[in-house]
Amino acid sequence: MVDFQSIGVLGCGNMGAALVRGLVASKTAAPKDIFVYDTLAGAMEALHKELGVQPMVHAHDLTERCDVLILAVKPQIFHHVAPGLKPQSGNKERVVLSVMAGVTSEAIRHYFPEDYQVVRVMPNLPLSVGEGATAIEIDGHSEATLLLAEHIFKAAGRTARVTAYQMDAVTGLSGSGPAYVFEFLEGLILAGVKAGLARDVASSLVLQTAKGALKLLESGKESPSQWSAKVASPGGTTIHGMHVLETGGFKGLLMAAVEAAVARSKELSGK
Repeated sequence: MVDFQSIGVLGCGNMGAALVRGLVASKTAAPKDIFVYDTLAGAMEALHKELGVQPMVHAHDLTERCDVLILAVKPQIFHHVAPGLKPQSGNKERVVLSVMAGVTSEAIRHYFPEDYQVVRVMPNLPLSVGEGATAIEIDGHSEATLLLAEHIFKAAGRTARVTAYQMDAVTGLSGSGPAYVFEFLEGLILAGVKAGLARDVASSLVLQTAKGALKLLESGKESPSQWSAKVASPGGTTIHGMHVLETGGFKGLLMAAVEAAVARSKELSGK
């Protein structure tokens, strides 16, 4: 595994901040060894006060001080901020991990010397609470570099290795997936309220139901459809509810949502 002593994070928005929190919470790096930069000084200062990480004055301070650089800016503005990084070649191998949706490794390498290893990584927001799902692009990378990426992200969740071709699918599925889950759970909570429950009661029941269902799936004993069949007894309440979902094309809507996100990821990368 490539050794590193310091990590720089470019961008302190939702994902950048989640990454920093995950790094600190998992003790993958000490706050004194995590350096952050954002064009919004307030975002850096907020993380500094919360976690003790080190805010930088200029973007190029990250490339000068850090062994590992994580690119967490919005993909639409990357090409505007990248020239300000001003990376220089050196004697020590450095690694760039990009979490930007739709920005290819080739587009990123344009801004870095050949001795920088550029790896696309797609985590999701639950990384900030130690439950991230992170895909790592394997194309053209050494085992040592991939192990480094896994070391950083596996401490705050699970990782999977995928090809460059599969990264858009990852973006649409696990990258955008938490939002789909939040919307689904909110819908169940509202359904409980409509049925006569207080919102806090409905919320508590829904969250515990989701937690319990996930734990059953993680046991590995049955597939989602098999567990569903165990809940839906013949002629019972559940099968009547599932009929409504199927009539409305519930699974088809989920598939269409992922497909739309995948298509947008491809648009962002110019495919």
